[in-house]
Amino acid sequence: MNSKIIIPIILLIFLVSGCQTKTEQSAKPGEGTVTYNVSYPDSAKYGMKASLFPHEMNLFFKDDKATFVAAAGMGTVQIVNILDNSKNTYTSLLIDAIRQNYACKLSPEEIKENENNPKFEFEFIDETKLIAGLECKKVLIKDITSKTTSEAFYYPEIKFYYMNSPFKDFGYLFMEYSHTINNLTMKLVATHVDLKTPVDTTFFDVHGDFLWISQKNFYNYLNQL
Repeated sequence: MNSKIIIPIILLIFLVSGCQTKTEQSAKPGEGTVTYNVSYPDSAKYGMKASLFPHEMNLFFKDDKATFVAAAGMGTVQIVNILDNSKNTYTSLLIDAIRQNYACKLSPEEIKENENNPKFEFEFIDETKLIAGLECKKVLIKDITSKTTSEAFYYPEIKFYYMNSPFKDFGYLFMEYSHTINNLTMKLVATHVDLKTPVDTTFFDVHGDFLWISQKNFYNYLNQL
């Protein structure tokens, strides 16, 4: 994610959709849903603007595909990020209940830039923590660009690839972590995990009418919200 943009924090990583299919069938290995609570340790310095930031994010994943969804603007805006790791494609959608809907599909060059800025290294620690009912392991995330370190917890039973972000080489599902973009820090903690309900694959497709624009213009529009 472009570190020069404040509002696209809602596009991280990391940033996934929050719907479930109701069925008696069991989910296959490698698919599931995660709901994250999002908080902002430095929110005081942003004043009322902080109330527009998303406070919950949902992730749906299946095989090499994932969709991220976060509501912002007090529920008037929804940010959707759709990734396909096998095809190396990443699409961002802005669904605006009041104004225009926008979308952008990143180029391979844009994805590469987002994956290499900043540079992260990972140090796995022999420590566990119970999060959302799952035993998670600790990892130290070292930002070699800013020379800072943060800790995170991941679930080692689920492989997950955070393409289009500096976490691309990590390879496991984060359950608790902090991340800073343009001096704005957010902390995500999983509050609910569903590894039993099959994921509806239609959530990995684009539905509806959008004005397709460049990533730069997409980010510029987000900054104006």
